[in-house]
Amino acid sequence: IPDEVQSLASLEHLGLVGGPLHGTIPDGIGNLVNLTNLHLMENRLSGTVPESLSKLINLEYASLSINENLTGDLDFLCPLENMISLQADCGGADPKISCSCCHLCCDTTEHECCAVKLLPWADIGNCFPTLPTELRGEDNPFSD
Repeated sequence: IPDEVQSLASLEHLGLVGGPLHGTIPDGIGNLVNLTNLHLMENRLSGTVPESLSKLINLEYASLSINENLTGDLDFLCPLENMISLQADCGGADPKISCSCCHLCCDTTEHECCAVKLLPWADIGNCFPTLPTELRGEDNPFSD
């Protein structure tokens, strides 16, 4: 994620989906306090999700899924009162992400995401297919 993004204090929507992003999520993303939408799914991000994201008090939608090497416990995001949908790789037999408040948990091995909390468009337990890395693109139902 380019360093310049961290200085965009008035940024409300950050969507870097389905790209070649690699490396870690920088702590400075937590300084974007006006952010309502954070979509970093379908990349090659790695490392631990920074706790600085807990400063994003206006965050409504966060998609961190389909990043096979992203790890951590996202429970620090649970107190965010405006959160409508939180999606991460917390599904499957061996999830790399722990998240007790996620709405959708994805399994990168099985290429599916399952609703684990009520969402307006999904019943709890419903699973939706994701696409293998080589097929991801504009036809992916989880792309913005």
